[in-house]
Amino acid sequence: GFIWNFVFPRAFVSIGKTLGWSLLAESLLSDPAKAFWAMVVVTVCQYSGYMMIIYVAGFISVPKDLIEAASIDGCTGFQTTRHVVMPLMAGSFVICLFLSLQRCFMVYDVNLSLTDGGPYGATRMAAMHVYQKAFISREYGMGQAEALLLFAVVLIVVLAQIYLGKR
Repeated sequence: GFIWNFVFPRAFVSIGKTLGWSLLAESLLSDPAKAFWAMVVVTVCQYSGYMMIIYVAGFISVPKDLIEAASIDGCTGFQTTRHVVMPLMAGSFVICLFLSLQRCFMVYDVNLSLTDGGPYGATRMAAMHVYQKAFISREYGMGQAEALLLFAVVLIVVLAQIYLGKR
């Protein structure tokens, strides 16, 4: 978050002014409409390598015998991918989907270091809202209630992930 806090207002603005791009002429973190998407860019850059390792591990675990059997049976490359490889990689897809959803609900560190919930609360996510309600505003009861509600939502997502993962 601290590195990106340098990249967005200085590096991207300098590139935008040099190339004449109006999108990057001002910091993405200063505009409420663009600040959320700046956080999305940071999260994608942060987790894309991790997710790619999970996908590669799932792809490597597909037995070569099944791919060879599919080609002997006359499947094209697309048919082999669609009917053999993709179903066997379903576990990787479910894990990556769960980790992405979990990150969406529990993002706090990047949010705090990059924008601190600003501008105008445009990037204040659920975990930051709960923390600020409980510890900054000192409304401990309301903060605890919201944290319990956030826990229930994440629990529902986890149970759905377990259910879909077993299917």
